[in-house]
Amino acid sequence: MEKIPSYQIVSCSGASNTGKFADEVARMLSASADASMICLAKVAISDQSLIEKVKAKKTKIVVLDGCPINCAEKILGKEGITEIIDVNTTEFGIIKGKTPFSLEKAKEIAEHIKQITK
Repeated sequence: MEKIPSYQIVSCSGASNTGKFADEVARMLSASADASMICLAKVAISDQSLIEKVKAKKTKIVVLDGCPINCAEKILGKEGITEIIDVNTTEFGIIKGKTPFSLEKAKEIAEHIKQITK
C-alpha cells in the first residue's frame, strides 16, 4: 500500500547554506512520502492552478525558511496561504553563510518536522 503524505511542505531554496538545508530537508521528507512538496517558484509567480490545489488540500502546511527574513512564508502569505507551521533552519544552530551542510543536521530538522506534524 502506498503511503499518502500527511502534510504539505514548501521550502526556501535560497542561495545560502541555510537555503540548502531547507531545500534538502523538504526533498528528504517528500522522497520518504511524509510530505508532498509545494513549488515555491510557482507560488511566487501566482500560478493559480497550484495555489488552488494547495488551498484545497485539507492538510497542514509546513513552511521551511532558511533564515529570519522568511521569504517562503511571505510568498505564501501574498497568496492568502497563512495557516502554516513555520520552521526556520537557523533555529537549529545553523549560521547563515558559515555552517556547512551536513546530512546529520538535515535529519535532525526533518525529525523535528515529523514530530510537530503528528
